[in-house]
Amino acid sequence: MPYANGPLHLGHIRSTYLPADIYARYQRLAGNDAVYICASDEHGTPIVAAAEKEKKTPAEFADYYHEKDKSEFEKLGFSMDVFHRTSSKENKEMAQHFFLKLNEKGLIYEKEVEQAYCEKCKRFLPDRFVIGRCPHCNTDGQYSDYCDACGKALGAGELLEPKCSSCGSKPVTKKSRHYFLKLSQLSPKLEAWLKGNKELQSEVVNYLLNWIKEGLKDWDISRDMEWGVSIPGEKGKVLYVWFDAPIGYVSSTVAWAKLNGKNWEDYWKKDSRVVHFIGKDIVYHHYLFWPAMLMEVGEGFKPPDAIPTRGYLNLEGRKFSKSKHWFVSLEDYLSAFPPDYLRYYITTITPHSVQDADFYWNDFQDKVNNELIACIGNFVHRTLVLINKSCSSQIPKPENLDGNEEKLLRLISEKKESVGKRVDSFDFKEGLEEINSLASEFNRYLSEREPWREKDKQKLGNCLYVCSRAVTALAVLLSPYLPFSSEKLLSMLEISEKITWEHADKELLAPGKKIATAKPLFEKVSDESIKQQETKLRK
Repeated sequence: MPYANGPLHLGHIRSTYLPADIYARYQRLAGNDAVYICASDEHGTPIVAAAEKEKKTPAEFADYYHEKDKSEFEKLGFSMDVFHRTSSKENKEMAQHFFLKLNEKGLIYEKEVEQAYCEKCKRFLPDRFVIGRCPHCNTDGQYSDYCDACGKALGAGELLEPKCSSCGSKPVTKKSRHYFLKLSQLSPKLEAWLKGNKELQSEVVNYLLNWIKEGLKDWDISRDMEWGVSIPGEKGKVLYVWFDAPIGYVSSTVAWAKLNGKNWEDYWKKDSRVVHFIGKDIVYHHYLFWPAMLMEVGEGFKPPDAIPTRGYLNLEGRKFSKSKHWFVSLEDYLSAFPPDYLRYYITTITPHSVQDADFYWNDFQDKVNNELIACIGNFVHRTLVLINKSCSSQIPKPENLDGNEEKLLRLISEKKESVGKRVDSFDFKEGLEEINSLASEFNRYLSEREPWREKDKQKLGNCLYVCSRAVTALAVLLSPYLPFSSEKLLSMLEISEKITWEHADKELLAPGKKIATAKPLFEKVSDESIKQQETKLRK
């Protein structure tokens, strides 16, 4: 869920929204009942702090970024079935239900804690209102609830050399009554789940098992503030943002189900599959806190089936940083280049691992121009132009295809299966490489056969018929990855029927069908446009 406290940049989409969209689009094409759920994460101290700086209420501040994120997600082709909000009525009700249920089961208790209090600002300072040095890795400038540098969740009072993020003064400590979830006693269940779920990435599981081995601490799930989901029976106390935020996955499904005449419980409690796409910075919350909540609330809830986790995206060798003006916002990108170019490039540099990657403008240009356009775009355009010129724009009728041509048709079917398997197992980069290899094979076939020199009309027709099958296959196979380009190609070919994954190796252009005059599917990224982006970045 995008946190509604600032503009989205290129790094935000790599680990979560784009992989989730490719997966959801494929599942729908494969005929599965797939729902792509997302929402603005709108509670917590960062939003309160940012809103204060802009002299807005937290609700006004979150409203702005919710609408902005929604618009940019749509422009990037993210096919979310619902883009809801954690400040919604549905989420408040569901989060309070989770709290009461866990409390009933004796898993929540109250305890007085020493908490930072700013005498100058005259208020308790939860989480992001306190900055200081991490006690685990010694990194300065960290917030009091979580260290970005080492990934450790921090408890109240652990931060070293704390200061108020609003006024910079050193806070005093005062006692405050907080609610805690007995996470420590859930370690055996969490350990069994981590070891037993073979779909979880081993590199992440091993990391988390070390945390469990060190001993999980009980989790402070309350904060002294007004903005958030209020704790039943309390005034001025709300649930910690990381308690109510993941519940937003469920409550957003509730909101979607209401609008679509569905039963939300069918998707969370029955024979369903729940997949979370996340970045590696939030593994603690999604592999420990959230599964613990789901397992202990019961009522048919179950922990996630899979949590594909990916690393950070850096920019030209450095971390994205708004404060240092070292970032590319989605708004800036979308004003300069087509969305599918970003979808293509990000996928090519994102394997199914927590490995970090770098966005380089020159590499972006190279991969778009020399892979997407030179391979896929070139093959499609060559084929359609040859059909225009050599066959009066009509799909030729094949007769007595030779062994190589039959092999190429089988290759389309093989790629349909292999790409599907790779997407199903979250290997989106490898799936795209398979599609590129299909286009490469057909480019090679065209170059070797040289149909423009062919005197035998039937051999010419056979060649271009087989290539037309590859063109329609690419339109289908690329649909989850490059939806705008896929739609453009299908429109150019005047294929109006609803496409499914099974259509990838089917005859979508029957012999005799007339096609329109070919137009290039893509345009090259110019040197000048890249120079403009690099100049803007270094201003």
